[in-house]
Amino acid sequence: MIPRSARLFTLMFPLVAFLAGGGAAHAQEQSKAPSQVQAAKTDYPQRPVTLLVAWSPGGAVDLLARQLGTVLSKDLGQTIIVENKAGANGTIGHGQVARSAPDGYTAILATNSTFVIGPHLYTKLAYQHERDLAPVSLVAASPLVLAVNPALKVSSVDELLALARKNPGRLNFASGGQGSTSHLAAEQLMALTGTEMTHIPYQGGGPAATAVAAGEVDFAFLDLGVSLPFVTANRFVAIGVSSEKRSDLLPEVPTVAESGATGFEVTTTFSVFVPAKTPEPVIARLNAAVLTALSDDGLKQKLARQGVVVMGTSPDALRDYTSRESERWGSIIKARNITVN
Repeated sequence: MIPRSARLFTLMFPLVAFLAGGGAAHAQEQSKAPSQVQAAKTDYPQRPVTLLVAWSPGGAVDLLARQLGTVLSKDLGQTIIVENKAGANGTIGHGQVARSAPDGYTAILATNSTFVIGPHLYTKLAYQHERDLAPVSLVAASPLVLAVNPALKVSSVDELLALARKNPGRLNFASGGQGSTSHLAAEQLMALTGTEMTHIPYQGGGPAATAVAAGEVDFAFLDLGVSLPFVTANRFVAIGVSSEKRSDLLPEVPTVAESGATGFEVTTTFSVFVPAKTPEPVIARLNAAVLTALSDDGLKQKLARQGVVVMGTSPDALRDYTSRESERWGSIIKARNITVN
């Protein structure tokens, strides 16, 4: 039975509409000028900057961090060191950055699963996101692909749901970890369709994709960039995309919403944060560098080939986004009674 509160899942933050309406470009222009003025007041940075990724190497966050870091280093004039610190749905790495010196030399490229979902899942985190981390910029967004193992012999979302209804709890799905966007996407699908399937968490999107291809699990929601090589190699079948509209990279694959789950929409977003109390001029300098990097044609083209939509916002815009998303996902987690073991 679908919980009464499942209707909360239809109240998804209209990120795609924001992008389609040029909101990203507007936010970028709005934040660029003041950031550049403030940035002129600091001689930061004077040494390499660590950009922490709270996930395993090979996943979407890791790939984006390395691509972004290469371009950032040109503007900042310093090496960007990408450091992986996986575990506990990104909260271990998140906590490490929260405890770091507030000097701008340690930042994190976080996903919405960590900075808006994690706080609602863990009752004893060693940090408080809003208190211990300061926003820099919303960087990019990516849809998810609903990927199934070929042995399952389903070619559409309708067929997957029919199989799930026939065998309650027997189908299993991988995710990048408990509370990850890929996990919550499956929870939303079950809520909207009245199905029940079994969750098997992995340490990141890369391992989850490999699990689907190897037949360890039946299906998973995976970031588009992670999925594409597997789809091209026919190692699993893409039967849906999580965004409001179809992806240009997989135009033949329908959205999940148009395939039997009306109202379904989930997007992974990536954002940069630094420790709280980092000086405003340093945050402004880093924000300006991120916006400059995201305007780089080479980087935009690389990300577009991975299905990643470039954004770029002011720190205040990211703070507002975080607040809205936190409220939304908190309601969803409560409605589904999702807990972390």
